[in-house]
Amino acid sequence: MKALPLLSFVGAAWLIAVAPVAATVYAEAYPADPARAAALAACARDDPGFDRLRAADRAACYRRRGPAPGDAAAPAPHGSRTPQRRYAA
Repeated sequence: MKALPLLSFVGAAWLIAVAPVAATVYAEAYPADPARAAALAACARDDPGFDRLRAADRAACYRRRGPAPGDAAAPAPHGSRTPQRRYAA
């Protein structure tokens, strides 16, 4: 009988420790960004072996479908550099 409270405590501690990781994986697998969500949906439709919970599969999907708009890893389009200001000395 003494083991039940201990096991309950350990189980609750484990759930509390795992919750942030599970939330992060879910947010990456089901993104709020429409472009990323559409890319993942297309990969899931076209590739029966695609697993959106695996980071490697998601990265390969984004490489195949192109970077999502606003993605930090996306290369800037040509001519989109910000002009540098010149100050009088």
